[in-house]
Amino acid sequence: MCGVIGLILAKDSEKMGQTACNLLRALEYRGYDSTGAVIQTEAGEITLKKDVGAPSKVVYELGIDKLVGQIFCGQVRWATFGAVTRDNAQPHEVNCHTHIYGAHNGNITNCSQLKEWLTSQGHKVVSDNDGEMVVHTVEHFFAEELKFKDENNRQDRYDALKKAVVRACQKTTGSFAAIIVDPVARRTVAIKAGSSLYIGKGHSTELDDFYLASSDLASVLQLTKVLIPIKEKQFAIFDSNDFTLFDIRDGRQLEHNCQRSLLKVEETKLQHPYQYFMEQEIYSQSKNTAKLIGLLSGGNDVIRLLRDNVESHADCYAGISDCLQQLALVTDHNAFVSRVGELFESPQITQLAQLAGKVDTTRISLELESGFASLLEDVRKALEEIGGDRGNPVLMRLIDGIFEFENIKLLEERMREFVDTIVKARNNGDSIYILACGTSFHAAKTAPLFFNEIAGISVTPLLPGEFRAQCTRSLGANDVVIGISQSGETKDLIDVFSFLEEIYPGVRRICILNNTNSTLALEKSHLYVPLFCGPEIAVPATKSFLNQLLVLYGLALEVKSRLEKAGDAKIGDGLPASFHFEEMKKIPGLIDLTLKTTQQETEVVAQQLYLKPSMHILATRILGIAKEGALKIREIVLNHTEGFEGSEFKHGPNTILGLNSVFGLDSVAGLMAHLEEVLNYVIENQKGEPLKPRGVLRMFKAISEYAFKDLQPTYLSIEEREIFDEVFSHFDVFASLYDNYPLIFITTPRKRDINLTISQINTHKIRGANVYLIAEDNNDLREAVSVAPSMTYPYKHGYITIPRTDSKILPIFSITVVLQMLAFKMSLKKMEFMNRLEIAGHGVHPDVPKNVSKSITVD
Repeated sequence: MCGVIGLILAKDSEKMGQTACNLLRALEYRGYDSTGAVIQTEAGEITLKKDVGAPSKVVYELGIDKLVGQIFCGQVRWATFGAVTRDNAQPHEVNCHTHIYGAHNGNITNCSQLKEWLTSQGHKVVSDNDGEMVVHTVEHFFAEELKFKDENNRQDRYDALKKAVVRACQKTTGSFAAIIVDPVARRTVAIKAGSSLYIGKGHSTELDDFYLASSDLASVLQLTKVLIPIKEKQFAIFDSNDFTLFDIRDGRQLEHNCQRSLLKVEETKLQHPYQYFMEQEIYSQSKNTAKLIGLLSGGNDVIRLLRDNVESHADCYAGISDCLQQLALVTDHNAFVSRVGELFESPQITQLAQLAGKVDTTRISLELESGFASLLEDVRKALEEIGGDRGNPVLMRLIDGIFEFENIKLLEERMREFVDTIVKARNNGDSIYILACGTSFHAAKTAPLFFNEIAGISVTPLLPGEFRAQCTRSLGANDVVIGISQSGETKDLIDVFSFLEEIYPGVRRICILNNTNSTLALEKSHLYVPLFCGPEIAVPATKSFLNQLLVLYGLALEVKSRLEKAGDAKIGDGLPASFHFEEMKKIPGLIDLTLKTTQQETEVVAQQLYLKPSMHILATRILGIAKEGALKIREIVLNHTEGFEGSEFKHGPNTILGLNSVFGLDSVAGLMAHLEEVLNYVIENQKGEPLKPRGVLRMFKAISEYAFKDLQPTYLSIEEREIFDEVFSHFDVFASLYDNYPLIFITTPRKRDINLTISQINTHKIRGANVYLIAEDNNDLREAVSVAPSMTYPYKHGYITIPRTDSKILPIFSITVVLQMLAFKMSLKKMEFMNRLEIAGHGVHPDVPKNVSKSITVD
């Protein structure tokens, strides 16, 4: 959790403060309880600015944007150890035994023991924050190492700092990343010990040469595309022109190299007309799924052209691919432009240009779509510098297609390996588990629907904690464990994979993830399958979840296809794999149509639900989708919501229907309006002399005490007592608090699912439920929802009609999109309501809701 940044320049820059603000704001999705920055000048002047609050608010209030300097250390905090206070905000500047400053991201589990030890060693610890313990611990060992060296000698300080980091990491227990700065030698340390960390090297006109370390890859890419990979249990020491990588365990120097990131920077920015990343990412799902389906199904017309000519052009493709991959390693701009010029004079480009003449431009998109699109945009800019027309759009699209073709071949290879593993496990009777957390777990809960229904394969979805409790002593030697993670840095999943690696090396570890440069992809898995959904900025997962579902769907189809070829044609639902492949191709259009046709109905339901303090989403057969929809509402509306299997709701949870004590802001508003009616009645029906203000106050006190505490008023006059008795004969003071409990039903158009849903609707609404339904249009369902029961509070209902598919699989995708949009609309409405009431720190926000973070890197 949290996010740290370390930036060091060759010299002071007037733009350092604004750059620091931009970087901190880029990390806001990781933490917003507090924000802080240390900026140091070449002359050694250090300015520490930190306070409670999100970076979008705090950086300008503190004047960070006005600061000039050479070194920046920053942090955004999502509180774990220590309350949300300024003292607990980071960075921490310490000078008990020697002078350093720094910040961390993560969780130090021996924080209390460290604090006690540090205090006993003469350190003044001013906070409860585990980040301060990290900084003090490095300081302690740095001071000890300097005792034996010349503290004014840069090399001696370098050696002492390296040893201090190793000793400090041995002293601390937990998972973290940290930035530590030696202000005397003006060097920065970046430590990766269990939490995400990325390092970049760059040059710009405003900042000159620099190195940048950050918890977030997108923030690094704001300034440079040149990355230096750093792995788990490694740390780096660097200034603006020197960088060295070490092993945390023994301080051994490690080799390192630079590489160019292929991520599009524009994919991390908010585009017109969207005002929130969540909204933008919901609407991007049609395009994202189309891209993924294209990869899963062998590609578009460009890919088919390349595939058809692969025999005669294999060397051409390989030569261009190799050259561009080498270009990705070139970090000097002039050298990059020169190499681009050489490439476009090569015979391979000439040969590909001839092939480009065969392209029917009316049938293809010229948009660059591969993972190398960002690099090719840089190539296009370099060609503009060189001059001429060698970078024409069709040729660039074919070059882009070469990388798409390679992606497809790689994906096909990974999917074959996945299918080999699953079919072998099925044939040998080995167990297959799917582990994930949060949104990814809801994709895992949906996976059995694909594998069971389509391929007749049993898979068991579990949370990592459930897996540890239920399976770690009963695993088979050749079982299969599949992990799903958007970030590839999910701590709970990494811990389980590390356990399997050590104790059950024969268990096959597979991961489905978006970040292919992550710990799970590169270090913990035998095989990973990429999601291809691009960066996702909003904390609530949307497009990554849909791509997870789609990849699982595609993998199940590949298993089905393999089993069909082996003679098991009637496995699963008995429908051929080819039928399901054609169904899958409808998903992008279905998403687009769903977003276009459900807006008005979703708006109506959102208006009715956004202030309801609690609700349930009840599913028939698609529990994972109900749980994901409930999580979205909990995350960004902050209203309690549970996803349940519909038939399970009657086994206890249904006690919440009808009269209950779950009151929300709408209930409070209703009570206040009701009390206003009561007071009006008191004033209009007073006996004898008009009630004076104190008399009205006594009446209000008497009514409140009797209503809430059952206390008889002994201080009323005879006339006041008569009015009091009349009030309670005319009014039920609590009536305005009560309402039917909201239930949202979701179902596919399968007949059995519809019948079960109708039965549940009728069972629950007569006991005090308002019913809302997300489903394809069906007269029986519509009647069940719309007919008001008798003997309940005023009945409200809604029907969000998703496009007709008559499929048992496709509605999963349209229902998911509706639930995402419903949560988004509810969040906007509640955020506006809370802001109008001027409730500080309410935490309702569709992109950065309180208490949660994008990648969970603590236990």
